[in-house]
Amino acid sequence: MTASLLTALYNLAFVLLLSPLYAGINRKIRARVHSRQGPPVLQPYRDILKLLGKEDCQVSDDPVHRLAPYLVLTGALAAALLVPMGFRAPLGFAGDGLVLIYLLTFSAIGTVLAGLSSRNPFAGAGASREIMLLLAVEPVLAAAFFTFGTRAGSLGLAEIARGIAQAGFAPSLVVAALAAFLAIQAESAKLPFDVAEAETEIIGGPYVEYSGPSLAAFEWALMVRRVVLASFLVALLGAWPAEAPLWLAVLLHPVKVLVVLVLTELVAVLSPRVRIRQAIRFYEGAGVLAVAGLLVAIFGF
Repeated sequence: MTASLLTALYNLAFVLLLSPLYAGINRKIRARVHSRQGPPVLQPYRDILKLLGKEDCQVSDDPVHRLAPYLVLTGALAAALLVPMGFRAPLGFAGDGLVLIYLLTFSAIGTVLAGLSSRNPFAGAGASREIMLLLAVEPVLAAAFFTFGTRAGSLGLAEIARGIAQAGFAPSLVVAALAAFLAIQAESAKLPFDVAEAETEIIGGPYVEYSGPSLAAFEWALMVRRVVLASFLVALLGAWPAEAPLWLAVLLHPVKVLVVLVLTELVAVLSPRVRIRQAIRFYEGAGVLAVAGLLVAIFGF
């Protein structure tokens, strides 16, 4: 019990304290690719602290509108407790990777509620885009997860990580990893799939009516989601190196997460934003790819 509590505190501290650092590193990478100096790596911490110190101006008395930012953050933090981050997932006994996907969806639904509870047309447009993107992306991520689970013989993330590391390369895993990465690109609200926020088109979408601590909760939750999703992909790809001692696994996990986040940022830098219809068509193709990988895994390849 004590070990689970300490691991839970570690996971929460990891995603809350390091997610702004990862965001700052990605901002710096984006700036360098664009031949700019960019903001300091620690700028996301300053942005969050500045927002937390501002007045929380509420444009609606709707309780859903007020609670939505904290629903988003709560869902992301709950998901973090189901992901192994060097240690075994503290709530791994309470649910597998499928529950993790549900919690991430719950967090995204909070964003939808934020947009729908606002009278601003930009917020409503962002909410509708978020719903359409969720319906297109979630099946892709679920199919990729089931492919890894089929190969490992379990739906538990720790068992998948251990089983994939022991089983080694398989064609179905390559297909599933690609599908999962494409899904994570949209789940992280990264270009070319950040159509729900699209600052240059709908001025932030669901976030347009928020300020101060509420906006900070949204921004922080998105950073946490990105770290959780990267940790999820790291777990699916296997516990490399296999049978590594605990101290090495704990030290390597932040590096693995950074690699995944840098890859998503490079894709974002090199990609123009797509329209919502284009995004849905793209994920229809990605869904076919993910299902094909699942079928290949079922047949033992």
